[in-house]
Amino acid sequence: MTVLKLLIDSCVAHAVARALRAAGHDVATVMERGPDPGDASILALAATENRVIVTIDTDFGTLVFRDGARRVGVLRLRDGAPAHLAARAVELMAAHGEALKAGAFVTDDGDHARVSLPKV
Repeated sequence: MTVLKLLIDSCVAHAVARALRAAGHDVATVMERGPDPGDASILALAATENRVIVTIDTDFGTLVFRDGARRVGVLRLRDGAPAHLAARAVELMAAHGEALKAGAFVTDDGDHARVSLPKV
């Protein structure tokens, strides 16, 4: 298993952070750090700390793909029940950890995940 440094967005259920910590990942949350500073600041913080962002927010895709913001790994989960999200996040980290660490954008489509690798 690839152990990742993660930054959990404020829109993600606490159960996800707990499950990812239990799976052995280094997890920080936006909420633990104070008021939500906004997506651009979260992206910059994740880049500075070399963390993968875990979110349900679609705005990170806009920042990265349309606006050309600094690229970090992003796992975008579908909105759903906290227990399901937690299990799905652990599953996707196990399956796509190396790609996320390399800066991939992984989008959960329910049964499958779409992986967009960074351009070199």
